Amino acid sequence: MPRMSEALLAGIGLSIAGQMFQTVLNNPLADSLTLGLASGSVLGAGVAVFIGLSSLFIPLASMVASIVTLVIVLVLTSVMSKGYPMRALILSGIMIGALFNAFLYLLILLDERRLKNIVMYMFGGFSAAEMREVAVITPVLAVCLVLLILLLPQIKLLQVGTLKAQSLSINVPVLMYSVLAIASIMTAVIISYTGIIGFIGMIVPQLIRRTYAVKLGGQMLLNGMIGGTVMVLADSLGAQLIAPTEIPASIILALLGIPVLGYLIATQPR
Repeated sequence: MPRMSEALLAGIGLSIAGQMFQTVLNNPLADSLTLGLASGSVLGAGVAVFIGLSSLFIPLASMVASIVTLVIVLVLTSVMSKGYPMRALILSGIMIGALFNAFLYLLILLDERRLKNIVMYMFGGFSAAEMREVAVITPVLAVCLVLLILLLPQIKLLQVGTLKAQSLSINVPVLMYSVLAIASIMTAVIISYTGIIGFIGMIVPQLIRRTYAVKLGGQMLLNGMIGGTVMVLADSLGAQLIAPTEIPASIILALLGIPVLGYLIATQPR
């Protein structure tokens, strides 16, 4: 039950967060990976292990590091951007993510024995799921989803253009950064317990957008339903495919997601 519950919540949260990243940034490749949040989260966990913090503080350090990463990316974007802040945001996220990965590898080289377990954070899965983790993820996810639902009417206006949204007295930068912060918190809490799980937040929203002609609220509902289902199925497949050896859900999603992403790119209108 803890394993299935955590996989379901992770699928819901990461898929909806990916949808929000892509909607706000108007970029189909926007995700926690491309924004550097996943790398920041793992680095935070690595630093906590390196300095000898208790295992209870590792998820907290991971969450804090992910939020700090978002702040760094936003500040760097404001410095780098010259009229195109949302385009520069993806570039900043990739730069910061690569830098944090380099720092993490350096920590592993300095103390390979102690940081050996932190490598598992790079391959997200649910084999060590516990009910206390579900009890933390559930309320945070619920609050974030409620906030996103309340902001849906304003987010919809971003889809018709920033100029029109501004003409309707919407503070576009504040709205964008608010949605990014909420989606980032949701992602950070999940990654801090499960490790890095990519592709689901990038691919599921794209498939839904191209398959179902529904409004943003309907897309959000479908992302939660399909994302949660896909994650549970990926975890079940990884647990049984070559039992007793388990394949982390992130690897199953990568094996399935890379061909799908290639198909989406190849069939995308020019």
